[in-house]
Amino acid sequence: MEFESTRRRFMQLAGTGATVSLAGCNALQGGDSDGANTGTGPQSQSAGGEPATVTVGVEPDQTQLRERQQEIQSELQAGNLTQSEAQSEYRTAQESLIEDAINSFEERATSDLGLTVDDSISQAGALLVTGPPAGLIETLSVDSVTGLFPQTAFEEIRSQVRTETPGATE
Repeated sequence: MEFESTRRRFMQLAGTGATVSLAGCNALQGGDSDGANTGTGPQSQSAGGEPATVTVGVEPDQTQLRERQQEIQSELQAGNLTQSEAQSEYRTAQESLIEDAINSFEERATSDLGLTVDDSISQAGALLVTGPPAGLIETLSVDSVTGLFPQTAFEEIRSQVRTETPGATE
């Protein structure tokens, strides 16, 4: 059984994240577009330990997700679920696991790393996080974290999620 819509959606969001992270690399250098460091970029503002805001990507526990997928496939093969029901069950499991990953990250970020979670987009596993540079870098040691992206990535992801889910409100 294949979950094409989920894979396709993941690839769309991952592609957006990769594009945004590449586009944001120049902004993280703290310089102008010609590469000269002017001391006005985000890095120069946070280099002294002042709080910075970034987008953090998280993903669900892949082992649990595979286990749930196998359970759903077994139910489908046994005739207990239709293809549509199986896809719905898988999406629900994926959403639940990403919510768990977000909640777990929020707990660790606030209690251990001294960070503040300003906002989140659970459909994409994206969080807007503010804190000291050392704490932000430490997030990379959290298993569910897939990467740190520029602050602007958060709004771009939000607009893409809104486009993909017409009528959705946050």
